[in-house]
Amino acid sequence: MNWYFLVEGKTERKIYPQWISYLMPHLSRINSPGDAQNNNYYLISGGGFPSLLDNHLADSIADINACGNYDGLILALDADLLSISERMKEVYDFIKDKNLILYNCTLEIIVQNRCIETWFLGNRKVYSRNPTAKELIDFIHFYNVSDFDPELMDKPLTFDGTLSDYHYEYLKQMLLFKNIRYSKTKPYEVGKAYYIEELKKRLQKTPTHLSSLKKFFDLCDLIQ
Repeated sequence: MNWYFLVEGKTERKIYPQWISYLMPHLSRINSPGDAQNNNYYLISGGGFPSLLDNHLADSIADINACGNYDGLILALDADLLSISERMKEVYDFIKDKNLILYNCTLEIIVQNRCIETWFLGNRKVYSRNPTAKELIDFIHFYNVSDFDPELMDKPLTFDGTLSDYHYEYLKQMLLFKNIRYSKTKPYEVGKAYYIEELKKRLQKTPTHLSSLKKFFDLCDLIQ
């Protein structure tokens, strides 16, 4: 089986290959979509949203149709302020409006609710219940991502940035307190096996949390 990944941004471009190698080790990465033979995957970043749809989705579908040996297109993007269903509808409406047809290949949409950093906030092992850093204390006082679902976290009215920005800053401070430096250009720690396993434990212990992450893990299990 061969899979084509179109992911939203630069963080996903770095993290998804790490996650794929751990969750679906039978898949090997290829550098060009035309190189797919058996148990391969190709991954490309859409450079953010809406560029993912406007500039890349049509080309990805054309690549897949031309090759003719891909089993699935996995489209991964943030929900941001939309609900999961609203973001999926936006994708399906775009496909319909542009008359894009995917031949002999399934489309799997993974909506990262609210963003990919929201998923990473689910690791309870790196959460500090008694922090001493003021920045982290402020985040935890606003919302406890260990006890409550990170996907339901809003942002303070005083925060000057987007909801995704807030989740990103929260994650940075949470990891920094554990001496882990995280950035969108260097996110590699959250791609390690121990981190993935802690997220899986969270879903097992609290199955109502991080439903969009569960959908991705379930898809990986199905592919594997």
